[in-house]
Amino acid sequence: MSVMTASQMKRALHPLFLCCLCQLAAGVRVLVSPQEEAIAYLGDTVSLSCRVEGSDYEEELQWSRNSGLIDLREGNRLNQSHLCVQNLTHDDHRVKFTCNLKRNTSISTSVKINVLFPPDLSGEENVTVEESREAKLSCSVWANPPVMVSWLHNGAAVDLVKDGYALYQDSLEARLSIIKPNRDQHQGTYTCITESSEFGQRTKSIHVMVIEKTMSFPLNPVIAGCVVVLCTAALAILSRWSQISKCWK
Repeated sequence: MSVMTASQMKRALHPLFLCCLCQLAAGVRVLVSPQEEAIAYLGDTVSLSCRVEGSDYEEELQWSRNSGLIDLREGNRLNQSHLCVQNLTHDDHRVKFTCNLKRNTSISTSVKINVLFPPDLSGEENVTVEESREAKLSCSVWANPPVMVSWLHNGAAVDLVKDGYALYQDSLEARLSIIKPNRDQHQGTYTCITESSEFGQRTKSIHVMVIEKTMSFPLNPVIAGCVVVLCTAALAILSRWSQISKCWK
């Protein structure tokens, strides 16, 4: 009669253990509510729930925010679990929350937070620019959902081609550049207008004053002149050094 060693027993039990795990996992699902996406406004609270379906045993659940585990209270883990994300901020936008079985993390379901927020267009600005020197006016357009942007000058739509403007925009900022400001043409109040399907119209005013161009101090010619004077003086001293040195004898 042969006796099985510990390693032989381990190899024999391993397939049996895997078989038991597969039977326990078969038909077991983790369901979350809301499904796939939770939509809420900035500052709101989102409630997420998770439950186990298809298991005859008590199952322990766990939540993670992106890849980091969340600490749950003792009574909020077995078979069902609830999670509150309070006072939503910009940092919560597009964050993924995942609920899974602790014993088998492959049995899981995720939900993403979709935070709705308008662009920040609060306040007014005053800009002073010299004639013929480029001026850049900007307003924030970071928002969810994205916004459409338009510009007004003294209440009339800005003509980008005719009036000497250039427009730049990305997901964070809209910028209107006045290429060569002219007092008669470009001075006045500019309005940045954003249009959103969720938050409607919002505006920001920028008051531009165009002043006469000031003469800049000609620093480079002055430096060049000083160098010439010093070099001339040095050459004069060297040319008469023999006479000057007699004074020290």
